[in-house]
Amino acid sequence: MSNFTITIVGAGVIGTSLALALKQTEDPPRLIGHDKDVSIASKAAKLGAFDKADWNLINACEPADLIILAMPLNGVRFTLEAIGPYLKPSAVVTDTCVSKQAVLAWATELLPEHVHFVGGNPIVQTTGVGSENARADLFKGRRYCLTPAPSAHEDAVQLLTGLVSLLGAEPFFLDPAEHDGLITAVEHLPAALSVALVRALSQQKPWRETQKLAGGSFERTSAAASGDPDGLAEAFAQNRPVLLHWLDQYLAELQNLRALVAAESDSNEALAQHIDAAVVARLNWLKEYQTGGFIDPELVSQKVEIPGFFERLIGFGGRRKRQGDDK
Repeated sequence: MSNFTITIVGAGVIGTSLALALKQTEDPPRLIGHDKDVSIASKAAKLGAFDKADWNLINACEPADLIILAMPLNGVRFTLEAIGPYLKPSAVVTDTCVSKQAVLAWATELLPEHVHFVGGNPIVQTTGVGSENARADLFKGRRYCLTPAPSAHEDAVQLLTGLVSLLGAEPFFLDPAEHDGLITAVEHLPAALSVALVRALSQQKPWRETQKLAGGSFERTSAAASGDPDGLAEAFAQNRPVLLHWLDQYLAELQNLRALVAAESDSNEALAQHIDAAVVARLNWLKEYQTGGFIDPELVSQKVEIPGFFERLIGFGGRRKRQGDDK
């Protein structure tokens, strides 16, 4: 085991999957898990994900070379504020949230200058939220967005790039604003639509009987209306202008669909063509997603397979200072 210590704050499906994947590397780091629910972190440790589950947030983060915040957006600011004064020089902090501008702003405000922040967002498909749904191969063949802070040292960026490679994922660098604009369309908009769908049906008098007939289609379409309501509300608010834009686009498309459904004619050809365009677009996306077709072979980074990768990056900030680099 490497002497490099990684603390993962949040032992849900993402945090535990990260730990399980790192456990399978040739020279795994020391892994500490923390969750606000002590029993959740302990359960993940019993699964073999963590070497230690620490109930105290500060104690868990203080010895870490890398801290990964695998938690909802609404818990990130408090956590950064709490751990900032106790992080050791050259420590690196990253997250897994879908909103990058907000987290970067908090990190810039709350973390000391000797700590480096590199935002992250793994583009994965989970089957649940608890550690029992964690998988070591969750990130394999998937894109992992990285949005480094402008002040992040190049070794901090290299650390996260290497980490992503060790997970079997592909690093995908984006500007935080660009990331949030794109991700709102495919993460926050579907969540908003799920909320609207559930409310539109459940607020009506027939819901008592309607819900008895709800099956796979309703389950799939409403799935994004789940999880932490406060976290989802925070994500909506942080991306308000872009989300409003996409909601307007969706409302316009609903009006087009309504007009086609309302049109009385002997043929449903126009309606069928409208639906077919959506079916084809989804099938093309699904094929690319499942086969990794979105990854450009010319841009694939070299996989990290060198033993001692984490060891080589311990204390990089101290080495940089000794070498007289004042950047």
